[in-house]
Amino acid sequence: MIFRLSQVSKLSQLNLRDKQKVKAIALSMLSANEKVLLAVCKLLLLTPFFMALAYFEGFYLLPVLLIAGLAYPLLTVPIEIQFALKYLDKALVEFEQGKS
Repeated sequence: MIFRLSQVSKLSQLNLRDKQKVKAIALSMLSANEKVLLAVCKLLLLTPFFMALAYFEGFYLLPVLLIAGLAYPLLTVPIEIQFALKYLDKALVEFEQGKS
């Protein structure tokens, strides 16, 4: 499983912002069913994590919320990359056409 965009060999020649743009283009190419499946996968992954937040109260909740906010992209980006890989070639072509 790919955890970071830098691990995608097709995007190795691009800088980070361009890699993120290509990923966004690829995600926009997902069909409606794939978008729903992506959202459900994220929800299933994050629900137990955020349900655990219900056990903290008062000021003890602040550090936990900070950790949760930082962990969110670490947990969801690999799933988004896996879904985007299917359309990566088309997204690269569209990105290159947009640059010129």
